[in-house]
Amino acid sequence: MSGVITMKYDLVGESAVGTLFTRVCKEARAMRRMLIVALVAVLASTALPGCAQETETANDPKSVVLENVKAMENKDLEKTMATIDEESEAYKQTKLLAKRLFDTYDLKYELDSVKVLAMTDAEARVECLQTTRKVSGPVFRDNKIDIVHMLRKTDGKWKIYGSQVKKIDYLN
Repeated sequence: MSGVITMKYDLVGESAVGTLFTRVCKEARAMRRMLIVALVAVLASTALPGCAQETETANDPKSVVLENVKAMENKDLEKTMATIDEESEAYKQTKLLAKRLFDTYDLKYELDSVKVLAMTDAEARVECLQTTRKVSGPVFRDNKIDIVHMLRKTDGKWKIYGSQVKKIDYLN
């Protein structure tokens, strides 16, 4: 009798483990999709043509963000990563995910606004309101994102050090 109880217990346990495993896999896929969306936002922020002011230099915080999105649009990994601070904790992961993103998707970026929130001689914060839509590739949730990029000046050049997603609205 105890063998039957143990067997039933084992089957229930295996079923629970299987259910838990399925749930964890679904959550991992959802997190991966969210990470890809966040990565797109972190790597690609742009401004509408004509929004740049003539007083901007080739290496001010806003221009670095613009350079970043141009590189993203062109799927140029080297130029994309040239806008990211190598000292950032996320540098290596960003490079790997950007390569995967470029290999997998063709995305269109539209920016509703870009503004410098704060700036010192060494750090800056740039807020972007951006819409990202899939042109081609597997399942992707088109989105509108509000993101703040933190930039640091390294060797006299501004680089994106980190980004904080304030809000994501999915469009599909």
